[in-house]
Amino acid sequence: MNREEVRDQLLAPVLQWTKLGRQINQAVLDSAEVVAQRSSGLLRGNKDGSGRDWKEVARMTREKVAVPLEGIGAMVKVLPGETTRFWVRTGEVVAASASSVVSLAGSRSVEDLRMRGARFGETLVDGALVWYQLFGSAATLTAAAVSPFVRQVRDNAERLGQR
Repeated sequence: MNREEVRDQLLAPVLQWTKLGRQINQAVLDSAEVVAQRSSGLLRGNKDGSGRDWKEVARMTREKVAVPLEGIGAMVKVLPGETTRFWVRTGEVVAASASSVVSLAGSRSVEDLRMRGARFGETLVDGALVWYQLFGSAATLTAAAVSPFVRQVRDNAERLGQR
């Protein structure tokens, strides 16, 4: 594995968390707009007689139950794949490391020892990267859980902004 590939694997989780942070930031900004719209409607009271504000309260109440459940469901759906990917990769690295150690022990010359030592070092880097990629898996799970909230806040901001 060359230096650029290691760099890319190290940056991948950071970029995932950065993207997720931007999405959450936008949701927080949209959320402030939604809260302001809904609050002003409730503070006005039901003067127009249409009951539109109370329909909005009913909708808001349903969202408070449905959206978190959707987020949990999305996370539960992603979890087995992320877990399997991690353990398969860990097993591959453990097998490669064991093979490298045995190969290293069987070196017959200094040059052979140097080459096999370099391969062993590469397997150790691979092992470290597998564990580092857990941060990426955590970002993937978090993104799955948060995406229904982000979507709902965006939809509410758009809908309420049209009033």
